[in-house]
Amino acid sequence: MTNSKSWTAMTFNLRVNVTSDGGNAWPHRKHLAADSILGSEAHLIGTQEGTAGMLEDLDACLAGYSRIGSGRLGEAEAKLHNDEYCAIYYNREALTLISHGQFWLSETPDVRGSLGWDSSYPRICTWGCFENKEVPGMRFYAFNTHFDHLGQQAREESAKLLLERIRARREEENCPVLLMGDLNAEPDNSAIRLLREQLQDAYTLVDGPVGRTFHDFEGGIDGEPIDYIFATPDIEMLQTTVDRERHDGAYPSDHYPVTLAWRYKG
Repeated sequence: MTNSKSWTAMTFNLRVNVTSDGGNAWPHRKHLAADSILGSEAHLIGTQEGTAGMLEDLDACLAGYSRIGSGRLGEAEAKLHNDEYCAIYYNREALTLISHGQFWLSETPDVRGSLGWDSSYPRICTWGCFENKEVPGMRFYAFNTHFDHLGQQAREESAKLLLERIRARREEENCPVLLMGDLNAEPDNSAIRLLREQLQDAYTLVDGPVGRTFHDFEGGIDGEPIDYIFATPDIEMLQTTVDRERHDGAYPSDHYPVTLAWRYKG
């Protein structure tokens, strides 16, 4: 099997739709978020904070993509309560979806809506197994998540749970794995250090300071990232980009999208 083809994965916190954002509320920037995704030509996009209505807006703009994932409380409850998803979009022309699922970042990860440790909300991870349409049998997994913004124990235990789940998948199938998400933790946080012990950090490709990825619609670079892409050792990371561009004079979200170009090793 050839490994020459490169792929692009993106993590993108969409910023939930709240009227208090005024001119930055979702209805005013949904087309900007779609433009950012389409402009990246990413094969895979892990989103955070999208609600059912927001994702339906994106669906209408991203004709070449399908998505997986349900809300933090389950699909029906998510639509009823305007709850958040960790949806993964994938390019249907390039990738075939083989299997997918979701688990909760808690002591009972297979219990829908379960709240873990000192977390302020139920937190989830959506995963999918994808196959290269050009090379049948060449597969990889993608995990997309959103760590709690307050609970440090929850962040650390969530990192451990993710590593366990990734290890289990790799024992079943010797496939590369990508982990994407808003981890609500800066690089020196112990949760991030735990992930770096076993996974490659896409930011190692960046020369100099990475800068912040959450900017609260203000832009700028000063600070540290909280949005990440990690990869197992059998992935060759090629280039990491933090997209700080305005679109039509405005930002698509209060987080910058982060992309990783990669290919299979070997």
